[in-house]
This record gives sequence, structure tokens and C-alpha cells, in this order.
Amino acid sequence: MKGNNSYLKAIVIVHGKSEKIICEYIKSNLRLNIHIASEKNGASSIQITSLLKFLKRGEYKSLNDFLRKFADKLPLYIKNLPEDFKIFTIMDTDDCTENQKNSYIDKTMFKQHWAYNYIHPIYNINNLEDVMSKIGVEVKAKKDYFKIFPINSNGDMKDIDQIKKLNENLIKNTTITNMSDFLDFCIKSL
Repeated sequence: MKGNNSYLKAIVIVHGKSEKIICEYIKSNLRLNIHIASEKNGASSIQITSLLKFLKRGEYKSLNDFLRKFADKLPLYIKNLPEDFKIFTIMDTDDCTENQKNSYIDKTMFKQHWAYNYIHPIYNINNLEDVMSKIGVEVKAKKDYFKIFPINSNGDMKDIDQIKKLNENLIKNTTITNMSDFLDFCIKSL
């Protein structure tokens, strides 16, 4: 599947609006076939404490439900997901206990879910705004994300260098985030 953008590469389940905007920015500028899932289009947040509940409904409830929902975005012959397929979950860690945070980061909270092998937790300690501040991205209000990370509707690939620079800054701060795992995946999927 690598190098073929006609098939779905990943699902990204986001905490809220800010994370959704960044993912839309990356998706639109790199022209990636990824699906971004949120609660009420990012207006409501998905927290670590409610993530399993989110994953136990709708298209995430079972592999069959998932394959039915995304059948038109996956190869026709597929009865399982490709090994390199990912379900990224991008969450803040300031709205849960230390034990919940740790079981999210080390993936033990997903052990009983059918998608365990595909789930890749992305964490922002304490939250995305703290991470952005640490890497030098000035966000005073949530609406600033629209200006800093504009959606590309032109149809051409652009801002690749800016995305790579963002990734480099995230790599330097792995004690507070592993968001570079998501960006690495996106860049390598080109």
C-alpha cells in the first residue's frame, strides 16, 4: 500500500478542534488519504477516559463494521487491514489520572479491542497548547490554529517544508509528545 494514495492509509481520532485543524492541514497539504474522526466535528472533545467508549461504537465496534464503513476506501480484495495501516489517537493527557494516562501511552487500555495491533496512541503532555508553546508555535486562542495551519484547497501539494520543520521541532520534544510519530507516518506515506 505504501506509495499508493488511492487507498486509505490511516484513521486519526482526535481529541478536539485544535487537533482536527492540524490533521486537516497535514492531510490537505500532503494530499494524503486519511480519515479524521472527531466528536461533533471537533466541537466536543474525546478524552482518554472516553476513548474506549468511542472505539466501541459505530464503525469502530468490530473489524466487520470497520471494513463495511470504509469498503470503498480499501482494496476490493481486502478482508483484513494491511499491516502498515494505523489508527492514530491524538489525545491530551491533562484530563485523566496518571494510571489512565500511562495505560493510554503504553496501549494496555486497548488490549481487548479488535484494533489493538493498529492503534498508535499519540500523546500531548499536558495538552496540545503546551506542546505548541514548547516548540515555539504561538497560539493565544483556538482560532489561531486556522491561521497557523491553513487548509489547502488548491489541489496541489504545498507547505511540505513547513510540515517537515514542524516535525523536526516535535522530534526535539519527545518527553512531552510523540506527535512526530504521526507526522513521520504522513511524510513517509507520500
